[in-house]
Amino acid sequence: MTLPHGVARQDGSPPPVAHRSDGCVAVRVEREIFSLDALLRAAYKFTDRCHVFLQSGERGEWLAVMRPKAAMDPDHLVGDFANELVDQQLRARLETQFGDMRTLIVAQAFSEGNLLDPAQVEGDVYTDPQSIGNSR
Repeated sequence: MTLPHGVARQDGSPPPVAHRSDGCVAVRVEREIFSLDALLRAAYKFTDRCHVFLQSGERGEWLAVMRPKAAMDPDHLVGDFANELVDQQLRARLETQFGDMRTLIVAQAFSEGNLLDPAQVEGDVYTDPQSIGNSR
């Protein structure tokens, strides 16, 4: 998706974006770069602006065909879709990388004690052994 529409690739494959005569725009999405989950999430976010049809392409890539619900610039639609696709792929990578940490932070925030070091929990609601309630 790095080439502008209409620019052929050196290997002779079709460009990543094709404008169709029926008003639809087809975007080729490479499987080596974007996951199916990222593609589905990006497509879902566009359902308010257009109808999105997903299918497997001839060369092993995915094809996202978008039919706008209202008059709009197809190049603008494709650009927004490409940005959303990158955003969703990055979110998936960050979830894989930091998901466990986020889960632990949320669990600690809603727990009554210290999940990381239960031995540090001393005192109750009426005592303040670490002087947390004192002003500095």
